[in-house]
Amino acid sequence: MTEPVPVHAALVEVMREVTFVGKKDYNDFHKFTFRGIDTVLDGVGPALRTHGVLVVPKLTDLASRDTQTDKGKTQREVTVTVQYTFYGPAGDTIVAVVPGEAADTGDKAVSKAMSVAFRTALLQALSIPTNEPDAASSGMGRAADPLVDIKQKLMVEATNRGWSVDELAHEFSDWSGGDEDIRDAELERLKDYYVSLQPRRKMQRAGSRVAS
Repeated sequence: MTEPVPVHAALVEVMREVTFVGKKDYNDFHKFTFRGIDTVLDGVGPALRTHGVLVVPKLTDLASRDTQTDKGKTQREVTVTVQYTFYGPAGDTIVAVVPGEAADTGDKAVSKAMSVAFRTALLQALSIPTNEPDAASSGMGRAADPLVDIKQKLMVEATNRGWSVDELAHEFSDWSGGDEDIRDAELERLKDYYVSLQPRRKMQRAGSRVAS
């Protein structure tokens, strides 16, 4: 009868089988691809089962705070620290401890943060690449995309106000008269909207100084 292999050997076999997990998920606001938890599990799960590796989470720390959006809506921000124990066929273990952060205006902040932590644990423990070329490897810099740049600036503004992406889209729709979607807006319209937010920020700062 063949002796069960230790957990580190089983994980090496998983790594040999899962050579990469590509970026199959898409953020339609910032226009970038990424690896979500379901994509990672689809790639890693079958190999973990084949080689008899079980992953068990243990939440070791959770911190949260409620913030208010400009519309008075409560948003929960959560940071978790999770210990993942990898059990091998022989019953021995390897432990990985990773953080995860997320925010949500509903009841999903904790589950989102746990998903981020699990994805991080799997990708880092198994050293899983994306199998995509490094943009810096060509030796030539890429010109900044002005559309991406303005959307990043708008997301910073939204974060400063406690807005979610959906709330930012709603605010933009109100500003544009209700006939535009921020996800489809052209560069110049987004620039105009960004400029329109600056006086509001100055007024908010002035109000804070008066209140203090």
